[in-house]
Amino acid sequence: MADYAWFSKWHRWVYHHTGGWIGGKLGPFPMVLMYTIGAKTGQTRMVPLQYYDAEPEGIMVLASNNGQPKAPAWYHNLKAHPEIDILVGHQKRRVRAEELPPERRAQVWPEMHRQNSAIETYAAKAGRVLPIMLLRTLKTY
Repeated sequence: MADYAWFSKWHRWVYHHTGGWIGGKLGPFPMVLMYTIGAKTGQTRMVPLQYYDAEPEGIMVLASNNGQPKAPAWYHNLKAHPEIDILVGHQKRRVRAEELPPERRAQVWPEMHRQNSAIETYAAKAGRVLPIMLLRTLKTY
């Protein structure tokens, strides 16, 4: 298993089992733990990701898959089952995932790039438009 895969597994375990008290930040980056539902399996999947603030609507996540040509599995899971639970720090929320339309994507991209310049590298490497998903808050637990 590659180092990043081991770290991601550890990170999701710690984030989940501490109720978000540990794992909500990774260096300077805020992290969300998404509880997606598998598009094919129907099983719950825990996915830690960097997020970008979109309050008061919710938060945004980028389907970069670290610059791979294919979108990440969680993106397909959100398209199939858009209503999920997330953990933002120690706050649990129910959200509905919506892919940003091109004009809104163009508006938020510069701020996302300011927060994490690596996203340009991911976009160039992937050779595709990286979808941005708004996780619209429905309720906070």
